[in-house]
Amino acid sequence: MTDFKASVVAFEVQKNFANKFFSNKAVAKSLIDDTSGNLLDNLYKLLYVFTKNKKDSEKTTRNIIKIAIKIGMLQRGDKFSREEKTNLVQIQKNLRTVAMTLISFYQVDHTYDRNFVIKYLTELETLLKNLISNHLTDKSVGRVEQIFGVVKTPEFLDSVYVPKKNSEMREIMGTVVSDLNCCLEAGIL
Repeated sequence: MTDFKASVVAFEVQKNFANKFFSNKAVAKSLIDDTSGNLLDNLYKLLYVFTKNKKDSEKTTRNIIKIAIKIGMLQRGDKFSREEKTNLVQIQKNLRTVAMTLISFYQVDHTYDRNFVIKYLTELETLLKNLISNHLTDKSVGRVEQIFGVVKTPEFLDSVYVPKKNSEMREIMGTVVSDLNCCLEAGIL
């Protein structure tokens, strides 16, 4: 007897289909809720102002969407071990802590602590890579590295939080903070 399992094949097809399917922004938006969509749109704007490069900003935003959808697929497909499910809960807690910290640093002047944010983002990156490495390709792990390679840099964070460093980014961050609050209230984060 072979080790063929239709559910495994179906899951692999679904993953491959997802890679091609989510490259279209309109399709991806139809699969995520409006609150998350608004957050991702404004995060894209923030990235675009920072990088001044449409292609790189789209790539980072697309990678966030792909990783989130793939983790959701793995979770719904019950592909995580008990330990991985515990790690996923830790990732969710970490993500929530990061979101609340980003909000607080924006709303309360002179509280920004770059090293604190970088520490939490680095921990979040490590947890995500450890979670997906047994289930997804090295390319997906590379997507996680690409995302954090942008958002946890001192230059990006300082552009958002250091007063008068980048007023356009600071203004967009106000919208991102509002979106983060909506996601927290809706239980998305």
